[in-house]
Amino acid sequence: MAPKMTKNQMRRAKKKEQKKAAQVTPTPEPEIKKDTEPEPQPEAANDPVKVEEDLLEPDVAAFTISEDDPNFAMYKDIMNRFGATAEEEQAVKDAEVGDKGEVFYDDDDEIPDEEEEANKEPKLSKKKRKERDKLSVAELKALVKKPELVDWTDTSAPDPRLLVHLKSYRNVVPVPSHWSLKREYLSSKRGVEKPPFALPKFIQETGIAEMRDAVLEKQDQASLKQKQRERVQPKMGKLDIDYQKLLPVSNKAGTNTLW
Repeated sequence: MAPKMTKNQMRRAKKKEQKKAAQVTPTPEPEIKKDTEPEPQPEAANDPVKVEEDLLEPDVAAFTISEDDPNFAMYKDIMNRFGATAEEEQAVKDAEVGDKGEVFYDDDDEIPDEEEEANKEPKLSKKKRKERDKLSVAELKALVKKPELVDWTDTSAPDPRLLVHLKSYRNVVPVPSHWSLKREYLSSKRGVEKPPFALPKFIQETGIAEMRDAVLEKQDQASLKQKQRERVQPKMGKLDIDYQKLLPVSNKAGTNTLW
């Protein structure tokens, strides 16, 4: 008894038989018919111009629908909206003609005279317009609440009233007065030697200046080792003034002292 074939083996055997049958049976050649007329081809589409006309203006009357039907009137209105009407085409043509413009010839009588041109006001520059619209100091003082704060330079500000209003605020730090000077600050003090500081007369009478000069002279004569020692262990009471010297200065002369 032959073994039973599996599904794959059966499928392969079936394919082999089909191939053999295809090789044995020749393919029939198609018969050529003689004296046959060529098939009539469909007529070409109408001209593009005609198609465009049909698209732009659909023939609504070709529908076989009763005109009394309300739906017919509704759809007819819709189709007319999508189609370009003759009135719209004429409006487009008129607009194209209008864009070209027309030339108008004026008469010689309408030419402006020289007197009229001379009477016309010349165009002012930005600087002159600013000077024309500039307020005077008196006008600015009349417009603000605190005229005592108005300076002569406030009228040249972009907004003078706002500037004076800001200056009238409490605890406002004013701008230094030398900002408007053309020369630099303290330039007039150049070359002027500042005198050295001098003690008041009643202090000079105590003799403290002579005592201080003597101490400074003694420090200059000291060696480096002595200076370092005094820096670590300074000696106090070098410039003590006797009270008996201060008494006649304060009581007899009657001048106020620092003590």
